[in-house]
Amino acid sequence: MEKITSVKNQIIIGACELKNRAEQIAQQKYLVEGVNIVVEALKNQVVETIFATKKHLATFKDFKNCIEITDNVAAKLTDLKLSQEVFAVCRIKTNDFYSAHTLVIDGVQDPGNLGTLIRSAAAFGFKNILCSHDTVNLYSGKVLRAIQGQHFSLHIKYCDLVRTLKDLKEQDFLVLGTNLQGGNSQPVISKNRKVAIVLGNEGQGVRPEISELCEANILLEIEAQVESLNVAIAGSILMYLIKFGK
Repeated sequence: MEKITSVKNQIIIGACELKNRAEQIAQQKYLVEGVNIVVEALKNQVVETIFATKKHLATFKDFKNCIEITDNVAAKLTDLKLSQEVFAVCRIKTNDFYSAHTLVIDGVQDPGNLGTLIRSAAAFGFKNILCSHDTVNLYSGKVLRAIQGQHFSLHIKYCDLVRTLKDLKEQDFLVLGTNLQGGNSQPVISKNRKVAIVLGNEGQGVRPEISELCEANILLEIEAQVESLNVAIAGSILMYLIKFGK
């Protein structure tokens, strides 16, 4: 088994470059950290290379392209204060579009919010997640730690939302906006139609050109003293309500 002890090793330098969004797009690869997510990546057959310190090697003994690294190399690869000591270079894999409820994300910037929305989407059967190009990077370390491999079972795509929403409407999706103004708390949702929920940026909400494409605008009823809900909380509640026909 190969062992790397230097942070200047070209393989390690190449792996570190995969933390950068431009490199991820160019190479169609990204770096993950942590035993659990690496195991999930192996199950989904997207792993090219595993890096692990000596105490974790036994876990991945059956994977042929596993490289032992020393603690200083692990410290170079991580973006945490304390490394989890296991990393993998993974191929970006885009699943086919599912005939299922869809989450549309317009400019969400906080990694924690995107992570929560992805986990909720997986839990409530929203198998497609369509993101505007200015939405926070799915393959950043913070998002990947939050979702712990849930993205492997979903269709997640960064795209032109105006064009994509028009396509969804042609496929008879019910497109629901979430702007605070003009909301209808009880839009008519047929069980025979797939729903696309549109969630906007934390501060600005859904862009006007996106709102114009929404068939209805759904509003969660909350107590008067609370101005609004966090986008991830609101989105999760809406997905639950639609999943169970509330």
